[in-house]
This record gives sequence, structure tokens and C-alpha cells, in this order.
Amino acid sequence: MNPVPAIRMFSLCESMKWAHLPVAGGLYDQDPDLLSKFQYMFQQRAKHESEERQKQKRESMSRQGGARPVGRRRR
Repeated sequence: MNPVPAIRMFSLCESMKWAHLPVAGGLYDQDPDLLSKFQYMFQQRAKHESEERQKQKRESMSRQGGARPVGRRRR
């Protein structure tokens, strides 16, 4: 998997929430393997944060009783 360098750089800058473009001598001159590793770390962090949000949502739902209907129990 070897994306076009411009796409890789755009994705990396977006992950780092940069508001400006990188300049020569900065990210452009880094080893492509290093940039790929950074991108992988950003993906893993985003995945972990998403899982944590889902876990917190489930926990808050269980504390509130969830979406289960409350009513009389059949005998």
C-alpha cells in the first residue's frame, strides 16, 4: 500500500489538526516509513478513543436503566 505522497501528507496533517501546510525541511523531508508509522499510531488512537466513547455510552445507559421498557411483569 503506497498512497500518493500528497494524500499521505494531507492525511497526516489532518490527523495532527494542522491549520497550515508543512514546509520543506519539515514533514516533507521525513522518512516515508516514519510517516506511515505516525499514520498507524493516529489510526490506533482514534480506534481506542472510539471504543472508549462507546464503552462510556454503554455504561451511562446501564446506569440509567437502558432502553428497556418499564412496566408490569407478566405472571
